Amino acid sequence: MRRDGWIGVGLLFCCGWLYAILDKIPANPLVPIGPAFYPRFLLLLIFALALALVLQNLVTRREKKEPVTSRNWLKDYQPTLLSFCLFFLYVLLLPKLGFFFSTMLFVSSLQWLLGQPLWRRLPGSLLIGIGTSVVTYWVFEKYLYVFLPRAAWLL
Repeated sequence: MRRDGWIGVGLLFCCGWLYAILDKIPANPLVPIGPAFYPRFLLLLIFALALALVLQNLVTRREKKEPVTSRNWLKDYQPTLLSFCLFFLYVLLLPKLGFFFSTMLFVSSLQWLLGQPLWRRLPGSLLIGIGTSVVTYWVFEKYLYVFLPRAAWLL
């Protein structure tokens, strides 16, 4: 079994263990669904996906891999490393620019750089970033009354 299969097995055990201890969450008799409903739903979903990962790993043939070199490793993990760097930059800019502008920049740059970074894709990426920021801001600030970080220069 390859690494993905072992990760799936680990997830199966974690989900089973967490599902077994969900009964320890105290339930309110006045609430029909109960506090364990949503975690139970998520654990069942993760369990099904982990099971699919294990089965896929068992069914697929093993392919011969080329030897791992630093160039191959960097090529394989470049999008992941780029995502982590952009997220780190997002966390640093969040207090300075506030939620709206930093989220717009983060989503736009991630959208643009993870696809083919062509200049003609930049306006679409900016629109997606602006739309994501506006919708998220509206849902959390106006509908749920959750205060999002404000820019330091606006305070």
